[in-house]
Amino acid sequence: MIGKILASSAGAAIAIGLAAPAAASPVTPHQAVPDFLGAARAAGVTGSDPAMLEDGYSVCRRIWVRHMSGTDIAAGLVQDHPQLTSAQAGQFVLAAYNGLCPVPSGDYDYW
Repeated sequence: MIGKILASSAGAAIAIGLAAPAAASPVTPHQAVPDFLGAARAAGVTGSDPAMLEDGYSVCRRIWVRHMSGTDIAAGLVQDHPQLTSAQAGQFVLAAYNGLCPVPSGDYDYW
C-alpha cells in the first residue's frame, strides 16, 4: 500500500514537473552538469558522476526521442536500479529534465 502511495505521489510530481515550462529555470551549459548532479544527490541518489550523467542523458533521450512519460522512465529506473525508491527515481527524472535535457522550441528536432 505504501509503495502505491509513493509511486502515485512520485508520478504526480513528475507529471507536474514535466508540464512546467523549461524556461522557468534557465540553466547555462556550464552549470547544467553540476546542478543536475547536485539535485540528484539531494534526492538521495548515489553513484559515480559518469554513471549518473549517462542515466540522466538517457532520461532526455527517452523523453524527446522515445516520447516516454516521466512516470514510465522513473519506473524503468527503479527496475534497473532496485536500490532507488520511486520518489528518488522521480526526482532524478525531474533533475535530468530540468538540468540536462534540451529546451524545446516549437517542434523538437534533434538533428
